[in-house]
Amino acid sequence: MKKIAIMEQRHTARNENYYLAVEACGASAVRLYKDDELSVLNGADGLILPGGADVDPALYNEKNNGSIDIDTGLDSIELRAIKRALELRLPILGICRGHQILNVYFGGSLIQDVKHGEIHKNIGNTDRVHLTEVLKDTFLYEIYRSDRISVNSAHHQAVKELGKNLMACQYSEDGLIEAFCHTELPVYGVQWHPERMCLKNAREDTVSGFELFEFFVKRL
Repeated sequence: MKKIAIMEQRHTARNENYYLAVEACGASAVRLYKDDELSVLNGADGLILPGGADVDPALYNEKNNGSIDIDTGLDSIELRAIKRALELRLPILGICRGHQILNVYFGGSLIQDVKHGEIHKNIGNTDRVHLTEVLKDTFLYEIYRSDRISVNSAHHQAVKELGKNLMACQYSEDGLIEAFCHTELPVYGVQWHPERMCLKNAREDTVSGFELFEFFVKRL
C-alpha cells in the first residue's frame, strides 16, 4: 500500500479531511508534524502540505505587509520536509498554504494580502466559489478535461512571482495563479481546497476535489 506523509496532525476536524481523502484513494496516511518525525519520509511515497497559517514574508525577503498568524516553526519544518522529499524524489502536493510555501521554497514570492479578494476570502467558515481558467497541456487539464472549472476559495494571500521552474497551470478570473506544477519534478500546488470538495464535503457548485487526490496517488 502506498504511504503519504501529511504535514499536520489528524485530531482536528479540518485536517481529518486530508487523511480521509488519501485513504479513500487506497493509500495510507501518516503524520509528519515535528522535527523528529521527518524520518517518516524515508518510508513514504509522497508528501502533502495542507492549508494553514501565513508564511513568514522574511523568507521571500519582504517586510510584513499584511501577513497574519505567522508560524515560523511550521515554516521551518515544512521547508526541511520539502528539501528531504525532493532528495528522495517523492511527489509533493501543496494545498493553499502548502501551495504558497512550495512557491517560496523554489524562490518565489507571495501577495501578502489580496486587495481585490472578494471572490477569494471565505465568509466566516464558508468557502467562496469562483470560476477559473485551466491551461491546456497541464496536470489539471489532464484531470478535468476542461479549460473552465469552478473551485472553492478561502485565502487572502496568493502567488506573486513564481519560483524557479514552476509553471502556472490555472488562473482565477481576476488573474491570480490558482495552480502550478514544476517543469521537471513531480511537484504540484493548488490554491484551493480539494479536501473540502469531495467525499462527505462534495459540492454541486465545484468540480470534485477527489479526482485531484486520485491523480496524485496514481503518480506515486
